[in-house]
Amino acid sequence: MDLQQYKAEDFILNDSFVRYCLRSNDTDVQFWEDWLERYPHKQEEAAKAREWLFRLGLRITPEEKEAEFGKLKAALAVADTPVKKISWKRIARIAAAAVLPLAAVAWWLNSHRTVAPAVANESYTLLKAGDSVRRQVMLADGSLVILNAHSTLKVPAGFNEKQRNLVLEGEALFEVAKAEGKPFVVSTGNLRVQALGTAFKLRAYAYDQHAAITLVEGKVRVAQETAVAELVPGEQLTTDKAHARFVKNNFDPEREKAWRSGRLVFHNASPEEIASTLGYWYGINIKVITRKNKPIRFNGVFNNKPLNEVLAAVCFVNGLESVTKNDTLFVQPISK
Repeated sequence: MDLQQYKAEDFILNDSFVRYCLRSNDTDVQFWEDWLERYPHKQEEAAKAREWLFRLGLRITPEEKEAEFGKLKAALAVADTPVKKISWKRIARIAAAAVLPLAAVAWWLNSHRTVAPAVANESYTLLKAGDSVRRQVMLADGSLVILNAHSTLKVPAGFNEKQRNLVLEGEALFEVAKAEGKPFVVSTGNLRVQALGTAFKLRAYAYDQHAAITLVEGKVRVAQETAVAELVPGEQLTTDKAHARFVKNNFDPEREKAWRSGRLVFHNASPEEIASTLGYWYGINIKVITRKNKPIRFNGVFNNKPLNEVLAAVCFVNGLESVTKNDTLFVQPISK
């Protein structure tokens, strides 16, 4: 069947798609991320299938999940009704039978654990974005995360069971699904951001001296050491990453809207503006160096382009080159 004709029940039977959901094969992950980007009209069906797959259990290993998905696939394959005509409710009933071993495994693990593990020792799924592109992820609770480049999100094995706690290194935008009794908390260092039905962005790269929380909609509570603050839409809070020094400011909603959509625009940008924008956009520590007798300005529009393509344009127009030293990207005159 043509992949563009796939419904959720077709995705769930595709071995490559299952491996993509499990993040167990880099080739499959890359294929489906590229394919879903090329065919955005199929993202809803794929998300539906992915959500159902993750409901099969979160406390067992990827290998055990693979085995259970195999049982689910076999159960669906022998059904007397063609797969493409099986209703979603019927898939749920079949999967319920296949998931029983998962429940048994989870029960055994819990019953034989004498002491609850500390959060620091809990197993995590690591979600990483590349060096020059962002990554979009839908969590098991239906929340959407846009993970910026050079960022990692730690998702605990028990996410969305009794709690929704995440650990971020880098930057991400969170569009939080409502879930009564399950506060959504993102931590970075000693900083905690709690949200309910909210869209907010948290930035805390290792090279940044400050962390920043930007509230797009809803409400968040920020806690650091003994300091607590609440934000309303349109407010941004910055703080020292080591100690609570809260400063509130307003932010440019159009700039955040452009970041969300992936539309990067330079209009007569100076070297300082180029460095600031690229750092904001791609999560990098960048410096633009020019000759004193040759000032530069740059114009350009880029839609969802990786950093290397944007850099190539900036450098080509202005006779510059890019060089990475340690954790800093230098854009500088071409060495002779």
